[in-house]
Amino acid sequence: MPRVAFTAKTRKYLGSLDAVESVTQYRICYSKEFRDDCMRRYAEGGSPAAIFREAGLDPKIIGYKRVERCIARWKAENAEKAGSGAGDSGVVARKSCDSSKRGL
Repeated sequence: MPRVAFTAKTRKYLGSLDAVESVTQYRICYSKEFRDDCMRRYAEGGSPAAIFREAGLDPKIIGYKRVERCIARWKAENAEKAGSGAGDSGVVARKSCDSSKRGL
C-alpha cells in the first residue's frame, strides 16, 4: 500500500488535539499523557479504537493500522521497561511518533 500523506486540514485538526504533541505530513507524535491513559485503559479492557476515537483520533481518519501499531509498540516498550525494573509506571518516557503508512 502506498504511503498517503495527511492533508493540511487533517494536520491542523490533529494538531489541535490534546492527545497529539505534534503532527507532520506522515507522522503523529502523541502526548505522554495520552499514551499513559491509553495503555491504562487498554490494560483495563478498553478497545484501542474506542480509546483513540474518544481522544478525537478516529481510526477512519488516522487509520486502523496506526492504532494497532501504536498499541503493539507501547505494549512492547512497557514490557521492555518492566523487564529492566525501571520505575513504577512501566511507561517509557521517550517520544512516541507514529509513521504508519495510512493517512489522509
